[in-house]
Amino acid sequence: MSQFDHLRNQITDSGWIAKEILSISGSARGAIEGGANWYFALPHINFIMENSILGNVKQLLLAGQNLAKTVTDCGLVFLETVYGINLAFNSKVHRNLAGTGQSLLLGLTVSGTERILYAAAVSAHNESINLPELDAKGVEIRSMAAGIQSGEESAISQAQKAAQSALNKLIGFKDDLLGQLANLTGKERSSARRKIRIAEKAISRVSKGVSVIAHNPYEISSIYDKPITSISTRSPVFNAIVPIAVGGAVTVAATAGIIGTMAGWLLTNFFLQGVVGGIAALIPALTNTITSIVLKVMNSSGADAMRFLAGSVLRAGSSFLPTILATTGMEASAWGYLMANASLIIGVSVIIIQAMKNKVSLADMLYIFGNIQGSTSYNLGQIHMYDTNHVEILEQFKESANIIYEGSKRPMSSIIGVGLDKKGKYTVAYNLTNPNNPQRIIGDEAIVATLGAEKVAKLKTGNFGLFE
Repeated sequence: MSQFDHLRNQITDSGWIAKEILSISGSARGAIEGGANWYFALPHINFIMENSILGNVKQLLLAGQNLAKTVTDCGLVFLETVYGINLAFNSKVHRNLAGTGQSLLLGLTVSGTERILYAAAVSAHNESINLPELDAKGVEIRSMAAGIQSGEESAISQAQKAAQSALNKLIGFKDDLLGQLANLTGKERSSARRKIRIAEKAISRVSKGVSVIAHNPYEISSIYDKPITSISTRSPVFNAIVPIAVGGAVTVAATAGIIGTMAGWLLTNFFLQGVVGGIAALIPALTNTITSIVLKVMNSSGADAMRFLAGSVLRAGSSFLPTILATTGMEASAWGYLMANASLIIGVSVIIIQAMKNKVSLADMLYIFGNIQGSTSYNLGQIHMYDTNHVEILEQFKESANIIYEGSKRPMSSIIGVGLDKKGKYTVAYNLTNPNNPQRIIGDEAIVATLGAEKVAKLKTGNFGLFE
């Protein structure tokens, strides 16, 4: 049972909240109905599972609990989020969407939940996903990802089809009213004329929609004569990503910023590689949409603010969007573009949420093994933790590993740290061979394989006897 199951009531055969103009894509329905099976069938996720270059992400997806629920949650929240962004995009009340979003974000109170989510975001960035390590392999990752075939039309092409469908319905609606007009009188005739005028204005707007045509892998153009660089061949300047220092000021905006950094990196370096016809100016809209979804699923108060920020980007880039209008005059241009990107938005959201849920758990006992090179012997450190938090646990691991490394009389092949809770279950583990750059070991299976049978058995009893 999902905490977002109430949103299912808004899904109908015709569309979201029974509005035909808000049609729901097969990808969005697939996430909600297919869960993990749908997710692992996505070409980019399938690539992750079959290749080791994004090893941390692969381990997250393999070891993550309730992945199917996370996918379903993301699918449902995606629909609610995109509807909210579409409302912001259309808003006549909020002229400065970016200003509204920033004001909302900066005015949010930092509750206990928000502090936990900030720590989870830092942990996901530095450890679970380990963005600095992935970034160091960025050139190789981008090269490999460029060959992934998504099997989908470009988002703009899908949105253009939605716009054409809306145009056909508008023309049919207008012709139907014109056919009825001769037989109407009084208020009914006036109402029909008003609806015809609305339809004519809508037809004029939709007919001028953007027609984006790919000429080559390097550049696309539109009828507005605005050259657009393809995502796959852009040559941005990449600044090296470094670990986020712990102990920084905790704000909802800071959490959103960290999530946005992860989302932006995964989009531009992996999911959007090889996409021809992508519009670079609209990428921040995708990033902000993902950030909003992640915050909502993780119960943060910042989700609504990010919808305004996403709407702001789309409004600024509206000349690139095919215009989609209903017979009532309602605009669904933002909805159509984001719906066409459903699979990659949900795909990235799931990774980040699983990484944040995989934050360092609290351990009661820490064990640090300094394995002696060329021997089955090891140096051992044991620390009992009291009233702790995940930052203190990581710092204790690093300090103890340094002590073992510097105090050893013989060379060591590796240093492994593992934390157990009061029930003796694994809560966290690190490869501490370089104590100042700990590498997270994700999942019980990987922890057991790293430790080896002898250490696993001794950890169960807590009896290590004599050690070197």
